[in-house]
Amino acid sequence: MILCKMAGSDQDPRNEQLFDNISTFHMVDCLSPNDEKMVLKKLRGLVRNIKWSPDDVSVLFNALLNRFESSFAHDRSHLTQWLIQMLHCIEVNCITSTWRSKSENTLMELVRETTIPDEKLKDCLADDTDKTLSQIITEIRSEEINQVNDELLREVRDIVSSVDQELKSNGNGSQLSGLKKDLLRLCQAAERTHFRPRLTQMVSWCLMALSNTGRLIQVGTGEGKSCIVAMFAAFRAMRGEKVDIMSSSSVLAERDIKYWKTFYDTLKISVDCNINKHDKELKNCYKCQVVYGTVEEFAGDWLRHHFQRMDIFGQRTFQCAIVDEVDSLMLDKGHHVVYLSSDMPALQHLNPLLAFIWATTNQYNKISANTIVGRKYSFHQVVLKHIKEKGTDELAILQIAEDAGVLSQGSVQEIQRNPNLLPEKTAAVAADKLVDFFKKVETRFPSCQFALYIKRNGALEELNKRSQGETEQKRVALLLDGGFCQYMYHDKDSVLKAAEEEIKCALHFTPCELNKTEDSCYIPGFLSDLVKSKLSVWIVNAFLAQTMEMDHEYILEKHGIVPVDYRCTGVVENFMKWSDGLQQFLEMKHQSKLSDMTAITNYMSNVGLLQQYKSQIYGMSGTLGQQPEIETLQKIYEGIKTCQIPSFKRRKLFEVKGVVVKDEITWIKKICNAVMNQTQQTTYRGPRAVLVICETIKLAKTLHQALENRVSNNMLYINNNMDNSAIFSKELDKGEVIIATNLAGRGTDLQISDSVKTAGGLFVVQTFLPKNARVEAQAFGRAARQGAPGSAQLIVCSKHLPAPLQLLVLTRNVLTLMENLLDDSLPFKDLFVMQLRLYQQCCTNKQRKEISSLLSHILTEDSMSDVMIAKKIRDDSVAEDLSSYVEDHIPNIKKKEELFSQYLEILDQLYKSNNNKPAASDVSALNEFWGMWLLTKFSEEDSISRLKNSLKVDLSKAVQKLRQRESPLSNIHHYTLFGNELQEMGMLSESINMYTKAIDKDPCWAAIAYYNRAFAFLTLQNRNQDPECINQALEDLEKALKSIELYCEQLEVIKRYATQPTKELLSNFTTRFDLHIAFRHRVLVDFKANIGQAVLKLRRARDTGGHVKVEKNLVYFLASPEHFLLLSVLIMLSARQIFSTDPLKSHQLISHPSFDMFIEIRSLESMGLTHIYVLDTLFSLGGFFSKISSSLRKTFDK
Repeated sequence: MILCKMAGSDQDPRNEQLFDNISTFHMVDCLSPNDEKMVLKKLRGLVRNIKWSPDDVSVLFNALLNRFESSFAHDRSHLTQWLIQMLHCIEVNCITSTWRSKSENTLMELVRETTIPDEKLKDCLADDTDKTLSQIITEIRSEEINQVNDELLREVRDIVSSVDQELKSNGNGSQLSGLKKDLLRLCQAAERTHFRPRLTQMVSWCLMALSNTGRLIQVGTGEGKSCIVAMFAAFRAMRGEKVDIMSSSSVLAERDIKYWKTFYDTLKISVDCNINKHDKELKNCYKCQVVYGTVEEFAGDWLRHHFQRMDIFGQRTFQCAIVDEVDSLMLDKGHHVVYLSSDMPALQHLNPLLAFIWATTNQYNKISANTIVGRKYSFHQVVLKHIKEKGTDELAILQIAEDAGVLSQGSVQEIQRNPNLLPEKTAAVAADKLVDFFKKVETRFPSCQFALYIKRNGALEELNKRSQGETEQKRVALLLDGGFCQYMYHDKDSVLKAAEEEIKCALHFTPCELNKTEDSCYIPGFLSDLVKSKLSVWIVNAFLAQTMEMDHEYILEKHGIVPVDYRCTGVVENFMKWSDGLQQFLEMKHQSKLSDMTAITNYMSNVGLLQQYKSQIYGMSGTLGQQPEIETLQKIYEGIKTCQIPSFKRRKLFEVKGVVVKDEITWIKKICNAVMNQTQQTTYRGPRAVLVICETIKLAKTLHQALENRVSNNMLYINNNMDNSAIFSKELDKGEVIIATNLAGRGTDLQISDSVKTAGGLFVVQTFLPKNARVEAQAFGRAARQGAPGSAQLIVCSKHLPAPLQLLVLTRNVLTLMENLLDDSLPFKDLFVMQLRLYQQCCTNKQRKEISSLLSHILTEDSMSDVMIAKKIRDDSVAEDLSSYVEDHIPNIKKKEELFSQYLEILDQLYKSNNNKPAASDVSALNEFWGMWLLTKFSEEDSISRLKNSLKVDLSKAVQKLRQRESPLSNIHHYTLFGNELQEMGMLSESINMYTKAIDKDPCWAAIAYYNRAFAFLTLQNRNQDPECINQALEDLEKALKSIELYCEQLEVIKRYATQPTKELLSNFTTRFDLHIAFRHRVLVDFKANIGQAVLKLRRARDTGGHVKVEKNLVYFLASPEHFLLLSVLIMLSARQIFSTDPLKSHQLISHPSFDMFIEIRSLESMGLTHIYVLDTLFSLGGFFSKISSSLRKTFDK
């Protein structure tokens, strides 16, 4: 260390003291100062983390020195170890400067009382009793954020104190009435079945019971929320109301009802859970007074009742909702929408387009910080595109290339004779030759101006720079690569625009003439409005899918691509899918089974569901949040009030100073060191257990690998689909480490052993900056539960922060470096260490004063850390997001739900006008029309009145069309389905007319309509088919074959373009995508084979003058016996999954490739292929002679 003494008279006298002691500093510099540094660290921790004032810490330090001197004056060798032990005890028990013991002594008083042994003093610090009712009420009153008044608190105090007195005296409550009597009855039932409720739980119950409108209660983690929920639900049920309890997960809902069932039984209150129930079970479930479940299940059942008209709820209405983890459901997931899947097989026609979009967007690559290039084009194609003069063709441009020496002499004539030579002739061209070619083009066609670049040694180099004097006309930037050129783009919008133009060139809406080019995507015309309105959104999502990472935003499971709620809960959302093509692009990216897009026809948001309960929403959470969150909740849910309940014991969470490190390697090292430090024994504590919470599954795996050889007992908790029972089946013991995602945050109860509690409790390492303070608090809330000690620390990598925060941290690092160069506090810290070391050798009053002076200076020099600044910026951003949530998201949710309510009214009219039994095809067609209307007509900018008027008019037209047996969307498959219904009713002539409508609308995709019409003709005439009937059926079946060829060609388009980006990587593997496409192709081939056999038999009947017998089978007979056998074997092997009530197991089973064949057949069935037909040719003697007679007449006529 080099110290320079600066001249001047205004120096701090402590600096003078510092330089006067330089020689002494060097004398002890060789001694290890680790213990002394630890003392200083713990003293600073009291200021930073337990909010002691620097002066109070200085006083405490002097008191500790005095205490040590009184006991160990003759041997100071272990002073630092003794100080560390005492400070550690203060730290882990979170002793504040105002803390008081059971005997009402302050910490200072206990430290100064030298007659109290050290061990007894430590026990005194660790021994906390439950808070008294007065303390609880006082703490509630002191919180400004609490919406309670003195009158309410007096009433709460009166009720709780009366009931508590009765419980303590085992009284029968004969003198009590009203809420006092109710609370006593509930507490006695809880005590008989479980335990006596704590004072904080009774206070929470009172606050809700005394509220005429909704009340949200913040109850700390581990404080017994489930008990409060059960008691309040029972209270409302005792008043004759129906109560719905909404948990944040199905696991918690099932756990709570199982635990509290005996409590309800004691009170003779019926209770059930709506998780994994079938229709009849659900109806019985909702007859109960209290129903547990998730918000998704309640919303889904509402949709089943009102949209699918399954009469799930019976007479039950929305009377009282109790919401667990209320902040998560109302804020983080408030805009989440639950919807029931609707079959819309017509949307599989979009898959070729999505595949082409995927292939196109994957051809764009970033080659520098601000430059993106697109696909490669031959140089003459680029020029031809930009020439505006008419009459200039490809050969004319190639002739210029030949004149410029790009092509050898005579090449144009060779290409003219054999166009297949073109790629070979234009493939390898020197860059300088191309520059000459483009110069000639620019001279001949002045409107065409190009900026030409090559990439040399990793850098872009312009080949045809303009001189300063030349007028700068806008030039097209091209990157040259042999004989190919790539357009260069410098912003996102230009890339999106170019991709859209390229895709539109390949897009064709039918009916139209079919060409044989490989890059043509044919889409049925009735989907044109959807494509035109959504194409740009799909392109954006294709680019987004390229940037998304597995084990970050999603994981790959047996049942496909599954989103992960990594920002909030860490939950793998098995039944969620992304919309607007994003799901399909990710499936193509990983070559998994390709799902079809869906249009949402029904929905219920969390906000919408909860608002059904009006003012009767009650909820609990460990983290209601800060003022902006509470204000947001009150804006959305009118009349709702909030209150924070103190913990029943003093909370002992010690937050270690957070750090932000610059790179990922340092970040991993820092986390590993923190884990190792906590799991190893020290001189002042035993080894602890550690919970490491990571932002993503990918980062959790990275840290697990980094710690694998350093910590023997480490477990991963990253996926709720895995069996995680080993983690929760026992207490966490010393040295054990759990590496998890946010899955280990909200709702997770980790039990720790007594030895871990003694060592300081669970240590939580949060390895990222959570999206809001509530998620952070939920993670830290895993430690220091129910009065036990615990610690937590944020260790953040700046590379993982949003770009603005990264820039801020970088700027701070530079400023810190400069401050450190000028900072005189660093020597003070070293001097403190030195003086404390000297003090152990020779104690003098002068040294004591110097140590105190140094300590006071050090403790007051702390400023805001990077973590604190990052949190402040995050919290400000959260406030802005919440404002946007209220002003933008919520109104849009309400708009859609009002429109859905309007649609339900029309749907009701459809049911009533058909005696509650409308045709399935009518319901399907109207639902599809409504879903498409939302996708194409809904606009966030439009007012609700305008949207409702537009929907009213459009729905009226749609219903009118249905009455006329017309498809509201002109969907040919609807006409086919209409025809099938008529055929089932025996109205064959009418069904033929309906199939004809489908064919007239779009013959390109009318394979099933042709097929069904052919056999309707044959069935209509039964065994008396005349030659005209046979010929008509033959013609229809041959056209059906031609239409199926288009299905097969477009399936090939899907395969070609969806696999293009991964073709080289997966060329030797059969992927899940390959299997799926193969089964889809197999179904079409089998369908063609069935038609082919029918064509042969019809030709034979035509040629022999016979007729045919039509045999009708279910469409599933398209599958071969081998497929039925494979499926039977799978079903036998998976009997447990089939009969399981777990929907995930059923979902995974159906995703097995053995089901693909039948799922694809089901898709054809949804488009109208409900049956397949087999023909037998019957010989007719009369028909034979009639055929001969007809042939003879034709001969003589000639």
